[in-house]
Amino acid sequence: MSDVRRVALVSDDLMFRSQLDAAVRRTGGELVVARTEDIPVADALFVDLNSDSPHRLGLIARVREARPEATIVAFCHHEAKDVREAAMRVGASTCITNGALQSAAQRLAGRHRAAPVADG
Repeated sequence: MSDVRRVALVSDDLMFRSQLDAAVRRTGGELVVARTEDIPVADALFVDLNSDSPHRLGLIARVREARPEATIVAFCHHEAKDVREAAMRVGASTCITNGALQSAAQRLAGRHRAAPVADG
């Protein structure tokens, strides 16, 4: 059995895919690209709700039903409050904005250093 953490991504965004891949590899994991039709075998699932959100919300619900313990991270535009709320209703562990997710992925990938914390 492998100790490599598998992270699945459902997204059409090639730029974000490469950022997340770099972040996952840096932490010793493996990124797998998943399709909306499949329930991926992974330790965590990232779901891009910027496009095809009805089908991808369905995927979140199916994964949650099949794997109640799954970590499911959905992400979308900051203006899409209704989509974020829908993601949480159908079973996402969390739903965050694109910017928040991309910043985290870039920090993990080492592309941007965290700003130093000022005292006082």
